[in-house]
Amino acid sequence: MPAIVLMACAAILSWLAGIGFAADFPAIALESTSNADLDKALRASLNAPELERSRAGTDQQGSWKPLVEAERHRLEELMRGRGYRDARIDVSGYSQDDAPPKVMFKPHPGPLYRVGMIEVDGVGGLSQAVRDDLSRQLATATGEPVSGEVLATLEDEVLWRVRSASYPFVHIADRQMQSMPGRHLAMVRMTVDPGAVATFGTVTYSGLVGLKEEDLIRLQPFKPGDAYDPLVLDRFRDALIAHPSIRTARVLSADGVDGNGQVQLKAEIGEEQLRVGDGAGGYPNGVLAVASAIAVLAFRQISVASLRPGRTHWPWWLEAAAMVLLAAAFFFGAQRLVLLAVPG
Repeated sequence: MPAIVLMACAAILSWLAGIGFAADFPAIALESTSNADLDKALRASLNAPELERSRAGTDQQGSWKPLVEAERHRLEELMRGRGYRDARIDVSGYSQDDAPPKVMFKPHPGPLYRVGMIEVDGVGGLSQAVRDDLSRQLATATGEPVSGEVLATLEDEVLWRVRSASYPFVHIADRQMQSMPGRHLAMVRMTVDPGAVATFGTVTYSGLVGLKEEDLIRLQPFKPGDAYDPLVLDRFRDALIAHPSIRTARVLSADGVDGNGQVQLKAEIGEEQLRVGDGAGGYPNGVLAVASAIAVLAFRQISVASLRPGRTHWPWWLEAAAMVLLAAAFFFGAQRLVLLAVPG
């Protein structure tokens, strides 16, 4: 009985503590803007439950304010990341020290900024054809909203084109964005570090069991010394995966260019494992092939023994046909039985 009373008291205290906590942290409400998509994104990103969990265990009066301010700044950055560079959020409802029941966020997204000009530094050493290709790609981004998604796609396109020009370790060294005066446009500037130009090196294979390295070298669409091209590397990876004896294949590049200006490669191969039920009937077909070979041999011997007096063998063409059938049957049977003997 005392245990039940203690449990009931603990439950009541826990409930009261929950009420006190709820009253000590305000609810956050969002006013709507004129953009339904932006409102949806803001409401989906509002993280009031996480704020309440962060508030748990703190006893300092007014400690809810920094958490609310951090959430306000986070939502402002979200709007700026969608192209509203002048976005801000006004907060009302907490002029007093004690936590109010509700805090109101009023978003002011401001105008939507678009890409007005793009400058890419660090590509002067590339060929004119590559620079022209970059210019055409940059032109497609002009007029798009200055959002994180658009800028990330733009950077990926720049990196891919420079990497395809035999610079496998290109990266973005710096990025800047500033508003163009008097217009709702932004100038985007990125600095590219191409790294060293490279050629293909040799491929080292690992994980081979039944396959021979010579067989896989024939699948390589390049030879050591050829200009590095990520599309060619993708074709090599696809050729390995398409091989009937390969289950998985990974092609890894070295972390840098060696002294000869080459990128050494490593291919990690996972071979298919043959089981008793796999391929061409397995064990039953192997036994059938061996039995067929024995039957052909026995038929030949019986037929030779029954020839007319004076003849000791079949006509040459019939002998040749029998030998071909015999050899094929023995080869197929031996192949099946040997493959089935491999563990897996």
